[in-house]
Amino acid sequence: MRSRGWLAALCVLLSAGAFVWAIWSYIARSEQRTVAGAAEPAVKLTWYHHFREEGARKWLEIGTRNYMEAHPNVTVEVISEDGNTYANTLHNLAAVERMPDIYMTDNIQMLQEFIDAGYAMDMTGSPALTGIDPKLLGGVEGKDDKVWAVPFDRNGVGVFYNRAAFAKAGIGDIPQTWDAFLAACRKLEQVGIQPIAAGYQDMWTLNLDIQPDMIASGIRAQTWIEDVEAGRASFADDKGNFKNVLRRLAERFPYTGDDPFGTNWNEALELLASGEAAMILNGSWTVDGVRSFKPDADIGMFAFPSTNNASSSKFAMKTTGGFVVNPKSRHADEAVSLVRYFSSAEMAAVMQDNKKGISIAPNAKLDFDPAYEELDREYIQTGRVLDYSAFYPEFVNVELAEAFRNELIGLLADPRHDVDRCMAQLDAAFDRIRPRAGEKGE
Repeated sequence: MRSRGWLAALCVLLSAGAFVWAIWSYIARSEQRTVAGAAEPAVKLTWYHHFREEGARKWLEIGTRNYMEAHPNVTVEVISEDGNTYANTLHNLAAVERMPDIYMTDNIQMLQEFIDAGYAMDMTGSPALTGIDPKLLGGVEGKDDKVWAVPFDRNGVGVFYNRAAFAKAGIGDIPQTWDAFLAACRKLEQVGIQPIAAGYQDMWTLNLDIQPDMIASGIRAQTWIEDVEAGRASFADDKGNFKNVLRRLAERFPYTGDDPFGTNWNEALELLASGEAAMILNGSWTVDGVRSFKPDADIGMFAFPSTNNASSSKFAMKTTGGFVVNPKSRHADEAVSLVRYFSSAEMAAVMQDNKKGISIAPNAKLDFDPAYEELDREYIQTGRVLDYSAFYPEFVNVELAEAFRNELIGLLADPRHDVDRCMAQLDAAFDRIRPRAGEKGE
């Protein structure tokens, strides 16, 4: 029997109190002064990010420490925010004009409001982009053809699996069809292994859980999410084949353990690392997270099989987001200099060794981790990659994103998993927040 306690607990995640606390904490840290008698540094930079994995944090720590050693007049304060509240915290910081000198963005779509507000520097032609292949800048270029962020890695979303768990269940071949995926889940369950680790207590993981399917199913209608957000289309139109995405989410939900909404991201990672669970549907940073718990965990990755056509199974990858410099910073030149250092070949090697990400530095190899060697061998070298840099599989508006998430929760809480009802409720929820195109007042 599934625990129902998580439903009430979810309301806590929607509380604005966390945002107020984050603002207060940020301001307090930013206004700290050195002790009496100590020389105050000439330059202090604040850097905001949402990385939670140990390797990513170590990469930032090594890079900022090296930079400060080479520039003794500069102090860099790195501030970590929870991924669930990161976007909202940045909104609140902008509202009180406390934006950091440098911050991270996942995509150009989410960055647009900060571009419009003057909190993102135009990096077109910047020395920080030296050596980066122009073909990898498409995800950080706005509709004005200007570059607004400095990318540093290439991410992917798919299925991350424990090879030992698969072997114990007698799964010899990686599932390349939806039926094979469900069959693998049943085999894993039969030998006492939880098929899928879901850390839905951290709500961002639910969004990432469905992204591999949303991308594979909806990329042929690249504007469907944007159109729904703007009111030019509805969920009922099903332009992105989203109805089938929800069906597959409901079909695999029984394999996520007894209490997925009572399990957080770190707990899910630990389950995968230990082999108690066999799979996680998420992004390539999962490798770094698993290594934080068990460095020698035998894990790999494969494309989410959204259809029963094996030839269509491709690993979804993108190059989007990166470092953003605040042009209103009092030390904007130093901020650009720091970002440029993080774009160097030296720091690319540090990133791959620690963050376990795919550097976009020239000639970067994927032999730094067995999981990435598999990705390179099975997908990149064979051309089985789906580039979704131009397709953003989330809603930008905060209210719409929250409504979307709430209806997904409702679908999974519904014992019948009524997909048609969920689609109708999504449209109703969105219509309450924004009008449909062509309606009065539009």
